[in-house]
Amino acid sequence: MSNSAKFDVIRLYLRQQFPKHHIADFQEGTSRAQVFRVDAPQGRPLHYAVLGLDFLLDQTAEGLQQTLLSSGLGDKLKEAGASPVTVSKTGFSIEGTIAIP
Repeated sequence: MSNSAKFDVIRLYLRQQFPKHHIADFQEGTSRAQVFRVDAPQGRPLHYAVLGLDFLLDQTAEGLQQTLLSSGLGDKLKEAGASPVTVSKTGFSIEGTIAIP
């Protein structure tokens, strides 16, 4: 399955978690992650989910959807505020910065 299809699954999940918000995504500067930004309806960036390509590698669409639901990523984003939430093979972390293009 292509990363593009997996990104669609993540966008759909974030739209369900943050209705009426804008969801944008872009490749992180190092090209090892895809960054999903949740913007307030007024356009102000609120949350960042950084999904490592290593994490996405072994995922199927169905498995990814289940993982996102069971992990509570939406709640983690709300707790983290503007700090990026990184998802990798080793789990979640809330730290660091994002290389924005």
